[in-house]
Amino acid sequence: MEPTILGIDPGTSQMGVAVLRGSTLLAFGVKTLRNGERPHDVIGQARRVVLGYVEDYNPSIVAIEKPLLFPTKRAALVSVIVQELHARSREVGMRVVEIAPREVRRIVVGNPHAKKLEVAQAIVRIGFPDLAVKLPQGPPHPVLGYKPKDKYWLHMFDALAVALAIQRQDQSGSRGAAR
Repeated sequence: MEPTILGIDPGTSQMGVAVLRGSTLLAFGVKTLRNGERPHDVIGQARRVVLGYVEDYNPSIVAIEKPLLFPTKRAALVSVIVQELHARSREVGMRVVEIAPREVRRIVVGNPHAKKLEVAQAIVRIGFPDLAVKLPQGPPHPVLGYKPKDKYWLHMFDALAVALAIQRQDQSGSRGAAR
């Protein structure tokens, strides 16, 4: 039987999630995390989201996109969220794998410098045509980027790309960097 993989694109305001078993997408979504009075509030929300997916789908692998390390409070919070997700996933017996965004793009698209939209379009082409309705409509504004509603689903596509990358690594026999 194919392993069930929970792919996570962590964030401080939105977290993309996707549950993949073989070529079947069991669940996907974007969870909005509300900033509370303390950073701990966001961490707790992220923990509850992941544990809910673990309870519902019992994945054998939790695949998390490695956060980029920028010297900002937001980046530090994402890093703490990832550490928390690692710890909680391990507590319930999941294998936890963290993979860098460029490695995800290299494995899924063949280009480590692919843009988010290119990753999403590749996912639709390689076997998930039903997700085409979630693709952003039109190119991003040259200065402002995507509209919030268009950017929203890109988090889910990132999470699915993470799950696909780990699945492909496992099939080829090379392991991601587990922590």
